[in-house]
Amino acid sequence: MMQYLKMDIRRMLRTRGLYIGILVSLFFLGIFSVASYLVTGIASEIMPAGSGALPPTELLVQARKMMNVNYFLSFFFSMPGFRLLHMLLALFAAGFLSKEHQTGYLKNMFSIPRMREKWLVSKMITLLLASLLFYAVFLLACVITVMLFGNAVHINWSDIGPFLGTQLTVDMALFALIMLAVTVIQSRTAAVVSALMLSFNMQGLLYLLIDQIGFLPFKLRDYGMMNLAAQMSLPETLTSILTQGDPVTASQVLPLSLGWFAVALVFIWLALRRVDYKG
Repeated sequence: MMQYLKMDIRRMLRTRGLYIGILVSLFFLGIFSVASYLVTGIASEIMPAGSGALPPTELLVQARKMMNVNYFLSFFFSMPGFRLLHMLLALFAAGFLSKEHQTGYLKNMFSIPRMREKWLVSKMITLLLASLLFYAVFLLACVITVMLFGNAVHINWSDIGPFLGTQLTVDMALFALIMLAVTVIQSRTAAVVSALMLSFNMQGLLYLLIDQIGFLPFKLRDYGMMNLAAQMSLPETLTSILTQGDPVTASQVLPLSLGWFAVALVFIWLALRRVDYKG
């Protein structure tokens, strides 16, 4: 088990998809940082300086002080329709999980006793480590961005820890669902398509349609994992200010993400035992 896990970790660290995903996330973080800097500058110039109002320069200073770590993290996780980090990790997982199916490596490996269970556990642990690395780099980039804004870096782990931890469970649920698609269909295309559909929350459109029909006594979209994950917000951010009603908390998202993760693992285990490998 340990030898196979070490092999998976080495392969993960050598996979270009992980580093491409990190670079893409940093690229969009750079664009958003520059846009935020310019927008606050433009806003201070057009703001009327009437009686009792702050001077434009002071408005600019106050606006840019809001550009903290929470501000950048909240945007990339919580802005409606913007799930870039989940999408990048899902695409990496699709490529990583389907590689062995694509090359036919599993054809002989699955003939080894209990190798299927070891494959499942090893892949989940490796994807968890890849996600932790991804988020660590992105969080460090947010810290550097805040420093470039000239602001003091303050990381409130009591807020950011549960927030990132919950988003991580969402990723693990996505990974398990993608693995289920790979195991059953045994196709790289199926893995990529399922990764895109799940991370973009295409299932949310189905929930919305069912809710419009109105034959359920509750709103299905209120129980969608990706819907709720995108509605989580960190304190002192634009998202938390714009959120109407009670904010979504980790206690609402965790039962869904952990539930989907557990259900997908059960079906993967059954599929590994019953589906004939075609490689």
